[in-house]
Amino acid sequence: MSDAPKLRFNCYLLRDGLPSYEKALRTQYRPGGRDSLALLSSAEGAPDGCVAYFATKSDAVPPWSRSLSPIFSALDAVRSVSHRLVIFLPVGERVFAVCFGYGSSSLEWSWIEPNFGLRFAARAYNTFALNEIRSRRIDPSARTQSVQIPNRTAIRDFDVELEGEFIRRVVGELDAGFEVDGLGAVVATDSVAFKTETNLHEVRRVLKQMLEKVEGGDVREDLRFIDALEPLRSNAEVTAELEKLLVQNLFAGRAAKQSAPTDEDVASLDPLILSFAPPDDLTIENVHAIRVKRGDDVGFMQEMRIDSLLEALSDFRGSFGRSALKDVKVMAIDSDGNPASQSTPLKNWLIFEAASEEKRYLLTLGKWFALAESYARQLDEDLAGIEDVTSVLNLRDWVKSEETEEESGEGGYNKRAKRNRDDLVCLDTDTVTSLGGQIEVCDLFHKDGFLIHVKKYTDSQTLSHLFSQGYVAATTLTEDGDYRLAFIEKVKRLSTDFESIASQAPTKVTYAIAVSGSRSIPMSLPTFSKVNLRGFVRKLRRMQVAPSVARIQMRD
Repeated sequence: MSDAPKLRFNCYLLRDGLPSYEKALRTQYRPGGRDSLALLSSAEGAPDGCVAYFATKSDAVPPWSRSLSPIFSALDAVRSVSHRLVIFLPVGERVFAVCFGYGSSSLEWSWIEPNFGLRFAARAYNTFALNEIRSRRIDPSARTQSVQIPNRTAIRDFDVELEGEFIRRVVGELDAGFEVDGLGAVVATDSVAFKTETNLHEVRRVLKQMLEKVEGGDVREDLRFIDALEPLRSNAEVTAELEKLLVQNLFAGRAAKQSAPTDEDVASLDPLILSFAPPDDLTIENVHAIRVKRGDDVGFMQEMRIDSLLEALSDFRGSFGRSALKDVKVMAIDSDGNPASQSTPLKNWLIFEAASEEKRYLLTLGKWFALAESYARQLDEDLAGIEDVTSVLNLRDWVKSEETEEESGEGGYNKRAKRNRDDLVCLDTDTVTSLGGQIEVCDLFHKDGFLIHVKKYTDSQTLSHLFSQGYVAATTLTEDGDYRLAFIEKVKRLSTDFESIASQAPTKVTYAIAVSGSRSIPMSLPTFSKVNLRGFVRKLRRMQVAPSVARIQMRD
């Protein structure tokens, strides 16, 4: 047995077509650059084609040293030391960048193959032996979560719905079918990190097997959504066109004329989501304001909302083109007026989704993705299997001009929907007490047993609440006997004709969504609203409850 120490390090797969190893380094770290790395000479026995670059730096003064040195004089001499080592290691026809210290921050990201580590995880992880999942929801909530469990466990024990999530990091053990022992917990992000001896021949052997797994292995069912998001290259033509579309939707009348998409397929995309969301590394508790800056122009946002962003930019000179997504810098400011985040491009603070019947594209955390056609096709096929009861329920149009001070919003619509109909009772805001608190059974109850939940479509967050509401109410009716009896009694007081069908509930749950124009339901919903709907439909079916959707037409 070898006594060589084992270390964990990050390995990044480089894209095909790299003209030279130096091009895989950021400009400042290339030979002749401001912080250039030195090319190291290697001894005999190094893997063929292996090249290493190294640098050390010790001139930084830690902020804690600077602030405490008046009290503890010895801290005045403290300096931070950083090391960067990048080893370019050929593996078959491809090349990996094996990084130590701060080496990974020296890489030019346009030459990195995104999601390699995650794609490997989707094919090789034991889904019953995971330790950590870090993800971000791609919807207006932009909710980020990181769940860690010390002892290896199954995905279901994390209580994380991976579908609809931008998975950032997964830590776990490999399945028995991957024939490499002793790697320990493998960390998957864009890179893959594992623990092994620093024997580059052994590292190359492991990476070769990982590469073969990614190129030819089947995706684990529980992790298939990782493969559904296909990263787009930052310099790809479609990325440029999508950013023009984003500029047009974000800045409207102040968008530069040259920022209009020239690709007809992109120009015809229907924007579904546009929201402002902080990067993952920002802790928002101490954020007092958000500063936006372009050149000498500076503005401040008081809320993390698109309209607050546009107000902050209102006094900026000139129009906004695609370059504004990079040139406008955004920084969080704390209550003392100090930076609470790095100053980063506006694009990193936006969530955007646009779609047609054939394609869906998403922007989150500064990265563009296309939703894999196979996944989108399967998602739409699954949604097509949900019963559409629009013509069965025949719910009245939601006419804005009919709203009064007493009958406005969703509550007002539900009251109007009940009028002149003896096949509906209105239960909106009429909550029933359960062990978990006050729960609304439904908005409208139909004589054929439909528990109808009504929402006007505004964003994915609203729909998430709608879908959850229907499921929670059905579950509570099933599991809480007192809640069920209270529901039956409440319906009986409204109409004795409904007592019998109420005693059989829940048999049917309907999501009634009000939309304007010709928007279809559910096919025109944002991707992750679709994913969310499918998830709750599956849960209802497992309860032997029939799910359905209904469309309500909105008019002025």
